[in-house]
Amino acid sequence: MPASPPHPAPTLYKSWEALADGLHVQRLALHLPQLRNQTTAISAGASAVAEMTSGALAARPAALSDSQATALVEAADLSAWVNLPAEHGTPDAAASPLVGAAEQVEALLLDGVSDETLGAAVRAVSAASAWWVGAFAAIRHLGVHHARLTPIDDTVSLDTLRAAVRVVALGTAQRILAHHLRHDSTDEAVRLAYCRAVTEGIVTEPGLPALLEELGELRLVDLVCTSIPWRGRFMKYAGGTGAGQVE
Repeated sequence: MPASPPHPAPTLYKSWEALADGLHVQRLALHLPQLRNQTTAISAGASAVAEMTSGALAARPAALSDSQATALVEAADLSAWVNLPAEHGTPDAAASPLVGAAEQVEALLLDGVSDETLGAAVRAVSAASAWWVGAFAAIRHLGVHHARLTPIDDTVSLDTLRAAVRVVALGTAQRILAHHLRHDSTDEAVRLAYCRAVTEGIVTEPGLPALLEELGELRLVDLVCTSIPWRGRFMKYAGGTGAGQVE
């Protein structure tokens, strides 16, 4: 049989991105029992987030039923991002209060985009972004400050979490758009959507340090700061002070 074509070596950027993805999945796996306790206990109303129960924060996103969109999510290396919320999300009757922030990102990026498969993939990763922020927020009170490594014992506001969701959803949606354009760059509407994502990232960057300080806790900070391209994205990892040191 003919030899398989060699796979190109991943770039340094893609390697850091894969490391960050793996860290988030590992943290979820490590803290699943705690997340279940927080979201299913009778006292689940005692949340680390002001004004909201843990069960609502980790409410299961709507299922992705489009097989082509699922394939696009997989090709962009975001399968775990969508599958884990579907598996571990709570069947809470109320929608997550963070979903609206993800929908704002979808509306911004998908304006004028007629490709239904691409739209379904972007909506799926955006909704999953709200779940990841909510799930890590639900277990936030047992974490530590990302810089001082001191225990975090206060609550975080919904407005802060919504800002975090907008950043994370922007990053995951941009990954979907970028992958699509690498294989088909003829759709002008999709190219404009990607340009809007890049522009929004540039506008967002100056406020990221303040947002990370408001979030404070290690897991939430890593989730947000590794989501979109910016100058501080992989700084902690490159500097040898990886945030996984405590865990």
